[in-house]
Amino acid sequence: MTWWLWALLLFASAATARERCISLVTSAGGQSFWAQVRQSAVTTAAEMQLPLYARGPAKDGDVGVQLELIGHMLKFNCRVLIVAPSGPEVGQRMAQLRQQGVLGIYIDRDIGGDAVLAAITTDNFAAGRLAGAEMARLLEGRGRVALLRLNPQVQSTSERERGFLEGALAGGLQVTLDRYLPLAAPHEMVALGQQLQALDGLFTPSEATTLEVLATLRRLGVAGKVLHIGFDSSPPLVDALQREEIAGLMVQQPRLLGEQSVIKAHRLIDGDLEGPRLISLPALYVDRRNVGSESVQQLLAP
Repeated sequence: MTWWLWALLLFASAATARERCISLVTSAGGQSFWAQVRQSAVTTAAEMQLPLYARGPAKDGDVGVQLELIGHMLKFNCRVLIVAPSGPEVGQRMAQLRQQGVLGIYIDRDIGGDAVLAAITTDNFAAGRLAGAEMARLLEGRGRVALLRLNPQVQSTSERERGFLEGALAGGLQVTLDRYLPLAAPHEMVALGQQLQALDGLFTPSEATTLEVLATLRRLGVAGKVLHIGFDSSPPLVDALQREEIAGLMVQQPRLLGEQSVIKAHRLIDGDLEGPRLISLPALYVDRRNVGSESVQQLLAP
């Protein structure tokens, strides 16, 4: 028997030995967005009579903790592992696991490569670009704005930031402040808030960054005085939108993201490896004009 045939038989044996179940490792476990992703995934898996095990780190971009969680989930011996990769190290681990018979899916963000068979994401670049265009519309193509970034390791927010920059500049705005947020340093956030008061607008690319900057502006008594477009939704953010402290939110479809990832996982378990590798879902711009519509209310429901 040649070495490659022996390797193929070992791979087939490992895949066969794996259970008909799904492991899901999300990001930023405490955020409303990921809570909705997990709940939708659990519900969809139950409907398909597939066991699903889900965990997530407390902070977005924490690669080390995410790798630990992936190791923890391997004890369930599931055939499919869905993961929201926080960095290239996760891609390297997923490539190793594929050699061991684990069928991988990226969710929310795609770091490329052939380590996984599918990626189900929000069209993050298009969402960021729309945020930039909406800010330019609201400021009538004039003004100085801030791009407040999250983490260079997080592919999804990096794409939103890149899109916002393109949309804002194309709309005639000047991006005069472009920096990563000091989320763990309250005194730095206060100093940043004071800088923001001199600007016309700002963009935050995630639920955590939007909440953090909103809290800082509230402490300074200037929430709503600087045009703020944020990302994702939660009851506090929708409340801020209705109180005109936030001008708009780019809202993803977390329930659809969770549902589609499980549907794809089910197909992989059944041996269906066809279909596109990348599935992109649009984000919706929500402001006071459409926040009361039935379709948006369904999307915003916690």
